[in-house]
Amino acid sequence: MPAKNEPPRVLVTGANGNVGGAVAAALDRIHGEVIAVRASRRRNTVEKWEQQGMRAVFLDLDDAETFPGALEGIDRVFLSAGYTSAMNEQGKTLVDAAEDAGVNFIVHLGVFGNGRSTDPHFAWHELVERYIKGSSLAWANVHPHVFMENLLTVNRLQNGAFVWGAGDKPVGWVAADDIAAVAAKVLAEGPKVHAGHDYFLSTDLLDAVEIAAILSSELDREIPAVVITPQEIRNLVDAGHVAVPSQYDAAYAASALNWLQQTHDGRMDYSAVVTSTVTDLLGREPIHLAQWAQTHRSELLDQLA
Repeated sequence: MPAKNEPPRVLVTGANGNVGGAVAAALDRIHGEVIAVRASRRRNTVEKWEQQGMRAVFLDLDDAETFPGALEGIDRVFLSAGYTSAMNEQGKTLVDAAEDAGVNFIVHLGVFGNGRSTDPHFAWHELVERYIKGSSLAWANVHPHVFMENLLTVNRLQNGAFVWGAGDKPVGWVAADDIAAVAAKVLAEGPKVHAGHDYFLSTDLLDAVEIAAILSSELDREIPAVVITPQEIRNLVDAGHVAVPSQYDAAYAASALNWLQQTHDGRMDYSAVVTSTVTDLLGREPIHLAQWAQTHRSELLDQLA
């Protein structure tokens, strides 16, 4: 149990992932304001963090029986669900447990939706957010656009080219470090400042040709853009030429293809915007794609080897 005068404790779900890990690290750097408590479903990861002097708890989002112990003494929660259709059940049951545990503030990592989304995984996030708003918890939502880090995973360079399956539509991109910095500030400053706010994050609005040009410039290599349609991507997946990311379940994978289709046919045009959230909250310029590519230059060049 925390000491009486101890700063608020923030439970960080997904703390061994890209964004969750960056949120926990950012909270660690905010000395004295909050205490980050990392959560993982891997007991050896929890033990490793504890050996490094970090606060950590075992939490399995698919097992609600693990919630009460993980939430004991917790004041605020960063909720980041996994890339599966189970996020609805996970979000609902964790919110219930947070209410029961006396948590007073939850920050949900969502998507760049409009509240009327028909893409499945966007709709799932919106359902979780509606449930949170109907709870007794103070809340805030962070809504990032496409992660720049996708260029290292699901949108990695293929055969020396940037392959994009949503046609020539531009979409917004944002760096995970900026998402984490915003989430950490909201969590640290708490509900008195941020309750009831939705923070949308979109730094660079770019089409495939523009992304390829930036990568070409920053990597000193000619990176062509290969622009195809969502149906062509589906055909490649069905033929086994494009692998579905291992962390996706079947429903989430289908939803990712749905997002490409809705971007291609214009249903996502509402999201083709740049926001000033990073500058407004953090008082600095966001990380633009060129800067991000320089930081991750070696990883990107490894894709060309």
